[in-house]
Amino acid sequence: MQFERITSKMLKLPKIHIISRMLLIMFFVFAILGFVDFNGDELYIYQWALKNQGNFLVHKNVLENNHIPIYFANSYDNSVFFDVNNINNSFKDANLDANYSLKDFDIKWESGYEVFKNLQATRDVIVAIIDTGVDTEHFELKESLWTNYNEIPNNGIDDDMNGYVDDVHGYNFNSNNSNVNPEIITETHGTHAAGIMVASHNNGGVKGIAYDEHIKIMVLKVLDSNENGYMSSVIDAISYAKQNGASICNISLGTYSYDQSIDFVIKNNPDMLFVVASGNGMNFVGYSLDERDVYPAKLDYDNVITVSNSLFDGTRYISSNYGSYVDIFAPGTYILSTVPGNNFAYLTGTSMSSPFVAATCAMIYSRFSKIQISDLKKIVIDSATFVPQLYGLSKSN
Repeated sequence: MQFERITSKMLKLPKIHIISRMLLIMFFVFAILGFVDFNGDELYIYQWALKNQGNFLVHKNVLENNHIPIYFANSYDNSVFFDVNNINNSFKDANLDANYSLKDFDIKWESGYEVFKNLQATRDVIVAIIDTGVDTEHFELKESLWTNYNEIPNNGIDDDMNGYVDDVHGYNFNSNNSNVNPEIITETHGTHAAGIMVASHNNGGVKGIAYDEHIKIMVLKVLDSNENGYMSSVIDAISYAKQNGASICNISLGTYSYDQSIDFVIKNNPDMLFVVASGNGMNFVGYSLDERDVYPAKLDYDNVITVSNSLFDGTRYISSNYGSYVDIFAPGTYILSTVPGNNFAYLTGTSMSSPFVAATCAMIYSRFSKIQISDLKKIVIDSATFVPQLYGLSKSN
C-alpha cells in the first residue's frame, strides 16, 4: 500500500498521507540569534500551548492573512521568512488581543513538569517517531536521540546482526538505509514533532514537553522527500520499534482506506502505545470519523489514542477531524517547534497535537513503575480538562 497526501487522485493501490503536512497555516523560520534571553529559552514565550497567558504571541500577519488554511504543496511553499537581523522588529508588536486567546487554555505544562522533574525515574522510555525523519544534528534534539550502542556508526557493517546496517538512531524504511535525516531542508514534519516532545531546555530555543535523560526518541523514517511512502514501511517500522525497546509510537499518518496489516500489527502489540493523529478533513474542513474513514485513527483499541486539534481559544480548529473515535483534543494550531537546519517554525495540524499526548504518556510511564502501557490511555483521558466548546466532539469532551 502506497501513501501520500490524501487529496491525490487514488491509484490502484490505496494511498496514505502525512496528516498535517497540508494544514501548515504559516511557516516562520527563526535563527537563534537576535533574541533576548528569556529563562534560558527565549522562544518559550511563543509556545502558547505550554503556558497560555491570554495573549497569543505571533506575528499578526499570520492570522490576518491566513484565517482560512492554505494548502501547500510542500512545507516551504508560500512561507514567510525573516532575516536574522529583523526578527526582533518583526515580533516587536506581535501581541494579539486577549480575545484571540483563552487564558490558561493550555496543557498545564509548568506545574506538570515541576512534578515530573521531582519524581525519580523508574524506567527509561523510548518513543518511536514514525514520520519523515528527524534532523539528528539539530542542537535542540541531539541530547534526546535514542542510540543503538551495539552498532558502530558509518562502518557499513551490521555490527549487532539485527538485520539493519548502521542503525545508530533508528532506520530509514523508505530508502532501506540508515539515513534517518530529512533528505532536504524542507522536510520539516518529523523534526517538528520531535521538538514538541523532547527539545532541550535552557539553550536558547523552545522547550520540549518531556525533555529528560530517561526519555529518548527513536527515528523511523517511512516517507521520502515528497512525503510519500508505503504501508509496508510503517509495518516494518513498528516491528523495529518493538524489537529495539520502544514502548510508544507517535504516528501522524493516515489513509482513507482500511488496511488489515496496520490493524493486525497494532492490535497484536498491546504492550505498545500508538498515539495517532485524527486527520485534517478534506478541503480544509474537518469531518466526523463516524461518517468518514481515516486509519489508523479509527482503530478503536485500548493501545490507540486518537488525537484532534484544538485552537488557542478553546475551540476545535476548523480542519480537525472529530467524533466518537477521537479520544482527546490537544493543542495543534500555530505550534512553534524545531525544523531542519537548527531552525524553528510554526506548523498547524493534528500531527502537531499527537506529539503533545505522546510526550505526556512518556512522562507518566517513566515515573510510575506500577503503570502499564494499557493504563496510559485511561489515565490521560480521565485526567483531561473538560472544555465546553469541545463537548460531543471526542470521547473525553
